[in-house]
This record gives sequence, structure tokens and C-alpha cells, in this order.
Amino acid sequence: SGLTLRFTTFAEDSRPSWSPDGNRIVFASNREGDRRWRIYAAWAETDGAITNLGFGDSAAWSPTADQIVFHGCDESGNGCGLWRVNGSGGGRGTLTSQPDDITPAWAPNGQTVVFTSKGRHGNYEVYSLNTATGSVTRLTDHPANDGIPTVSPDGTWVAFLSDRGGRWRLWGVPIT
Repeated sequence: SGLTLRFTTFAEDSRPSWSPDGNRIVFASNREGDRRWRIYAAWAETDGAITNLGFGDSAAWSPTADQIVFHGCDESGNGCGLWRVNGSGGGRGTLTSQPDDITPAWAPNGQTVVFTSKGRHGNYEVYSLNTATGSVTRLTDHPANDGIPTVSPDGTWVAFLSDRGGRWRLWGVPIT
């Protein structure tokens, strides 16, 4: 159509994720004077209202509900790990307590989150989290760095980036 919209005006705004209905986006930014990363939700329209959802980065909107997963900490900078919040900023709570749990992505079922962590086994590996039970499953086990996962549309595979063999390439593993 040739239509282009600018949702925000700050150069620091990054890593957008669409809401399931396509009306809003969530993104990370360190636009504030203290340079700490926060997540924001914005209406997908020019000059739409923007809501500060609190400290965090790498936010991803659930494909099935008004839930956003992100890497974050509490307001004092402690209790870091994966957190969730709804699109208006309510219902904020922890999902994991490992500060190195980063780059979360939802599976299509809206109950599983895949993520990267260095702190769990000493190098970057890919994990899955059942958000209902809190159980975490290690999906990769390799001395190379594995990370930045995404789940296939049918929810059966996880694609991720790895430097196995000394070169960065995309790999895949079944989600279990």
C-alpha cells in the first residue's frame, strides 16, 4: 500500500513484538535519562499512546493472551530473570530467578517460552520453560554458544543461532 507509520520517535527504541491482535507493539528502550532498559507498549498507529511497563528488555508478546515475557528485574534492580506482565502493566511477576535468562520467545501454544541462559550451565544454551508449572528443560548441550531461539509455527522445533564449528550458523532442535 506504500503506507509507512512511525510508532515512536526515540532512536533507542528497539526489538518490537506485535500483540496477537496486531493492534499494539511492545518494545525495549533505554530512552530515559538514567539509561536503564525499560519495556513499553504502544498502539500501532502514528502518535499512539505509549505505556511504560517497567524495567526490562527483550520483550515478546504471547500469541494467545495478553501476556508479555521479558528479561527484567524488580524496581530496585534485583530479582533478575524472566518476568511476565500484561499489556497494561498489571500482573507483573517472575517466571525464573536466574539473572542470565535472556532473549525469551513464546511457542504458539502460549504456555511455553524458549530462552537463552549462560548462568545455568556455564555457557550459552537454549532452554524451554513451561509457564504453568515453572519447569525448565535444557534443549541444547554443547560447548559452543547457543542462543536467540525462536519456535516454529507448529510448535515442534526451536531454531537458534550457534557458533558450533567456529562459525555462526542457524541450527534446530525439537522442542521437548
